[in-house]
This record gives sequence, C-alpha cells and structure tokens, in this order.
Amino acid sequence: MPIKVILITVSLIYALSGCSINKTQQTTESKRVQFEQSFAEQCVEKEVKNSINKELDRIRFSKPCACIAKRIANHLPEREMEKFLLEHKITHSLTMSFDKAAYFCVQNVTKPKTRFMYGK
Repeated sequence: MPIKVILITVSLIYALSGCSINKTQQTTESKRVQFEQSFAEQCVEKEVKNSINKELDRIRFSKPCACIAKRIANHLPEREMEKFLLEHKITHSLTMSFDKAAYFCVQNVTKPKTRFMYGK
C-alpha cells in the first residue's frame, strides 16, 4: 500500500512540475515577443525622427529594425529584457548587443548603386 501512495505522489509531482515548466517557457516567449515588438517600434521611430518622407522611411527601416530586435532577443538575458520593458532602460549589455546585431543585420543589406564608380 505505501508503495502505491509513493508512486502516485511522485507521478503527481512530476506532472505538476511539467506544467509549471511549460508555463514558464510560455511566459518567457511572450516576454521575448513583446520585447522584439517594442524594441523594433522604438528603433523605427528613432530612425524616422528627422526624416523628410516618414512613411517611405518607416517601411525601409522596419526590416532591419525587426532583424536587430530579433537578434538581440535571442542573445540577451531575460533580466535585461525585463528592465527594458518595464523601465525602458538602456543598459550597457543592451548597447553592446545592439551594436553586434546592427552590424550583422545591416551588412546583409545591398547598398544602392551610384552613378559614379570609385576605385576602378
């Protein structure tokens, strides 16, 4: 009889701990998505701030800003994301992550062709 009780208790504890892990992963994913959206919006607004044609530039900057936000969210600890979401605080690690992500995302963009050829 006590073995059955122990087995049932262990299986119940295991099932409940699995549910809490799934809930934690869902919360982390939702924070990550929320961070990506918030950061991408801020990035686009910052780039468009002094623009002449805001709508065209908003479309042009949305893809690189989304790439940067996604790359930062994948490499930034959850603690730093929470600071940004709650306080909109830019930390040193966030700045470093932004620089790395910006270099990666912007170097893949093709540069516009000019009329003049330099360095033939």
